[in-house]
Amino acid sequence: MSAQHADSATKTSSNTFNRQIGLYSLAAAATGVSLLALAQPAAGEVVVTRKTIQIPVTTSDMPHPVKISMANNGIDNFSFSLINFPPNLGNTYSIRDLILDGASSNANPVAACCSLHTYTPPLPRGAKIGPSAGFAGPFAALEVTYAGQTFRVPRGYWGGNLKDRYVGVRFLIGGQTHYGWIRLTVTTSTDPQGPAMSAKITGYAYETVANKAIKAGTTATATSAAEKSAAEVQAPKNIPNQSGPSLGMLAAGADALPMWRREEILTSN
Repeated sequence: MSAQHADSATKTSSNTFNRQIGLYSLAAAATGVSLLALAQPAAGEVVVTRKTIQIPVTTSDMPHPVKISMANNGIDNFSFSLINFPPNLGNTYSIRDLILDGASSNANPVAACCSLHTYTPPLPRGAKIGPSAGFAGPFAALEVTYAGQTFRVPRGYWGGNLKDRYVGVRFLIGGQTHYGWIRLTVTTSTDPQGPAMSAKITGYAYETVANKAIKAGTTATATSAAEKSAAEVQAPKNIPNQSGPSLGMLAAGADALPMWRREEILTSN
C-alpha cells in the first residue's frame, strides 16, 4: 500500500469517526432534553425554608418580634414575640407570654379557644392544615407561664418541652389563600428555680397551590414527589438503536477506533 493511499484511508476513517461523534453528540443532547422535560416539577409544590431563629425575650414596652415571610417575598405574614411581664399592679408574680400575630391581612394560625386566651396548639407531623382547620383571628398565644417565688404554672398546649411541633397557618399571596406550617421548639419548666420559657423557630413551609391543604412537616406534595421520582428513572421511549461508538469508546479517543471497526464488522456479519 502506498503512503498516499494510507493517508487517504486514514483521513476517511477520521472523517467517519468525527461524523459518528457528531451524531452521538446530537443523540446525547436530544436524550438529555427528553430527560429534562420528564424531570420538570409538577405545577404545585411545597416550598420549604430551613432556618433556625431564636425568639428573643423582650418586654412589652420594648418588643422585638421575629417576623416570618412564608414565601420569602419580602411580605411578612406572621410575627412571634416572647414577652416577659414583671410583677406589677400589686401582682407578686411575673408572666411570660409566647405570642403569634398575623402580620398581614388574613394571616391566621390554627387555634383553640378557652376562657382567657386563644391558644395555638402544637400539631404533630402529618396533621392536615387546610380549609376545614379551625383558624383564629390574627392573634393567638402558644404558651403563657405564671411564675412566682415558689411556683411556676404553664398555661397552653406547649408545656413539657415540645421539640419540632407545628403551627398551622393560612395567609394570602396575590389575594389567594395559601396554607402552610411553622415548626417550633418550645422549652418550659414547672420548677420555679428552673430556666424560664424559651422558644425557637426551626423552619417553615407553604403550599404553592392556592386553597390546597398541606400536611404539617411535609416537604413535597405527594403528586409532585411521585412525578419527580418517575422522571428520575424513566428513560425516553422509542429511541432506535444507535450505530457508532459507545460512550466508553468515545472517551478513549482515537485509540478506540480499531475496536469500533471490529464491532462494526462483527455486527454486519
